[in-house]
Amino acid sequence: MKKTVQILLAGIFVCFTGCKFEEENIFDDSSANRLEKAKIEYAGLLCSSPNGWVMEYFPTDDQTGYTFLMKFLENGEVKMLSKSALTGNKLTRDSCLFEFTSISGPVLTFNSYSENNTFHQLSTPEDISGTDGSEQGYGYGGDYEFTVMKTGTNHILLKGLKRKVYIPLTRLPEERNWEDYFNLLDEMNTTLFGANTPQLRLTVNDSSFTLTGGASHIFKITPESGDPVTDGIDRSFIITDYGIRFAKPFETNDLSVQTFQLSEDKGSLICTDENVNAKIEGPDVVQFFNERADNGGRWSLATGENTMSGQVKAIYDRAVKSFSDKNITLSQIAYIYSGRYSTQSILITVNKNTTGVLFFDKEATQEGVNYTFKNNYDSNGKVFYTNYDGVKELIDNVLSGTFRIEPVGSKLSPSSIKFIHTGNPDIWFVVEI
Repeated sequence: MKKTVQILLAGIFVCFTGCKFEEENIFDDSSANRLEKAKIEYAGLLCSSPNGWVMEYFPTDDQTGYTFLMKFLENGEVKMLSKSALTGNKLTRDSCLFEFTSISGPVLTFNSYSENNTFHQLSTPEDISGTDGSEQGYGYGGDYEFTVMKTGTNHILLKGLKRKVYIPLTRLPEERNWEDYFNLLDEMNTTLFGANTPQLRLTVNDSSFTLTGGASHIFKITPESGDPVTDGIDRSFIITDYGIRFAKPFETNDLSVQTFQLSEDKGSLICTDENVNAKIEGPDVVQFFNERADNGGRWSLATGENTMSGQVKAIYDRAVKSFSDKNITLSQIAYIYSGRYSTQSILITVNKNTTGVLFFDKEATQEGVNYTFKNNYDSNGKVFYTNYDGVKELIDNVLSGTFRIEPVGSKLSPSSIKFIHTGNPDIWFVVEI
C-alpha cells in the first residue's frame, strides 16, 4: 500500500512539473510603444482634415462657450480663427504649437504660450480686465491640455485635464469657408436670441421648464411652477451651426438633454440626444405682443422692403412727403403705452426727437389685438393728425382696427410681427421691437 501511494505521488509531481503556468500576453507590444503609436495616430487624425476642425470650448462648465476653428499642420503648428467678446467680436487669427504628451495616456497640449493668443487667454491664471473682482491666479480657469476620450473620422471628444469639461472637435467640410462659418453662427444667434429675448419653454417628456437669460448664453432653467431664485439652475451653452449645445447635460427624472437642433420652420429647438423627447419653444406670439405692449414696450412700424402692403405703403409715402415738403423728417411711428398720459397710444416722432401722441384703446383678441383711436391727442399729435397729408388716413384706416398677428422669421425670438387687418387683408404691415 505504501509503495502504491509513493508511485501516485511521483506521478502527480511529474504532471505538475510538466505544466507551464505562463500568462498569455494579450498585447502585441509594450505599453510604452502602444502609447507612442496612439500619439502618432491622434496627431495624424488632427492633421488629416484639409479644412480643419470646429472646437466648441468651455473654460469651465458654468461659463459661456467659445468657438475656435483650428487647422493642425504636420510641423506642429495649429492655426486658429475665433470671434467672441475676447476679440471685440471681430474675426481674429492666432497660431501656436501643439503636441501630444503622456500623462496616463495621450494628452493634446497647446503650448508656446502668448498673452495675445485668444485661446491661451482662457487658460492663463491672470486677472481678467474690465471686471469688478480679481481673478488673479485663476483667470477664466480654462484648460490648454486635454485627454483624448473618443476618436472617429469626423469627431474627436476631448476632456480638460484640470476642469474635466468635455470639448468636442468636429471635422469642418472642405467646402465651408471659415469666415462664412462665423457669419452663420451670428445669424443663428440672432434667430434664437434677438433683441429683448423672451422667456422660452423647455419640455422634457412630460416635464416643463421656463428658460430665461438666453441672450447671455447662460439659461436660468426653472420648473414651470417654481421660483427662479430658489428652484432655478444655471446652464451655459454655445451657439452652433445647427442650434445650441449645453456645456453639460441638463438632467431631470433620469433623463438627460444637451444638444438641440433648430427645426426647419425655425419654430423650436429639437433635442437630438438619444432616448428622450425634448424641445425648446418660443412664446405664444399673441401673448408676447400684448404683454410687451401693456408693459411699456415699443413696437415700431417697419419701413424696410416688404414690410407693408402696397396699399399701406402708398399712404405712408404720402405722410413722409407731407412732412418732407416742410423740411421735416418722419423718423418713426410706434405703438406704445404712454406712461405720461396713462393710455395706449401711437407715438409719431419727427426730426428724431420731436414727438406727438395720439391716444388709443387696446384690447387683446384670440388671434391678435384690436386698436381703437379715441379721437384725442396731445398738442403735437393734433397738429400731425390735422395738418399733414396721409397721417389721418394712417391713424384711421391702417393703424386702427382688429388685427391677426403672426411672427416674421423666428418664432423663438419674435422681434418682428406682421399685422393683418381682419376686415381688409390688403392692409398689412410689420412692427418690430
